[in-house]
Parts: sequence; structure tokens; C-alpha cells
Amino acid sequence: MADASTAQDQAMAAAKEAQRKMQKAIYFYRTGDLTAWNYTILALSLLGLMLGLFLLSKNILNNRKRKMIAMYMAAKQEEEANGKQAVLVIEKDGPKEDTIKKEPQPGDITVQWKDGQVSSLYTDTPEADV
Repeated sequence: MADASTAQDQAMAAAKEAQRKMQKAIYFYRTGDLTAWNYTILALSLLGLMLGLFLLSKNILNNRKRKMIAMYMAAKQEEEANGKQAVLVIEKDGPKEDTIKKEPQPGDITVQWKDGQVSSLYTDTPEADV
């Protein structure tokens, strides 16, 4: 009889184990009401859409701003380049022929800066003996 009761206990333990595995599988593969899951996924997708649109608009605005700054900097550099162009002035003091020379010499070129200051590009300093 002891063998029959142990066999019966083992069968009951196996049935309980099978029942426990069945409950676990039923919980894992449940197909009940999934509306909460569907609403959660819908909310997350809308949140992702809003975040994507926000980032897209920020990127568009930053690109416009960067282009405007680049255009401003190019205009400013062009303005500075135009303001610093050298002006060649040949002065005639009288009927001398020396004022108009065939080859430019140092000191002949004067620069008129944007602020109105006129300066010589080269100075008339003789070279020192080396």
C-alpha cells in the first residue's frame, strides 16, 4: 500500500505542477481586454509625433538663423573690404615733370581709410647700410 500511496502522491504533485504551468501560460498568453495597452501605445505615438514636430521646427528656425548670420557676416566683410581699398592720389604741385613718374616709387601710394584718415602706404625712409 505504501507504494500505491507514494505513486498517488507523485501523480498529485505532477498534476499540481502541470496546473501551475498551465496557469502561468494562460497569464503569459492572455487575450483579454487590451484597451489600456492600445490607449497607452496611442498616447506614446502622439507624444513621439509632437516631439518630432518640435525638433523639426527648431531645426528649421536654427537653419534660417544660421543663414541670416552668414549673410550678415558676408555683407559686413564685403563692406569692410570696400572701406579699406587703397586710393592712389597723384598730386601736382606745379609744372614739374617729377610728380608723374613712369614707375611707382615707395611713398606715392596713399590710403584713405573709412574714418577719413589719409596715410602713405610706404614711408620714404632710406635703407640703412648693412
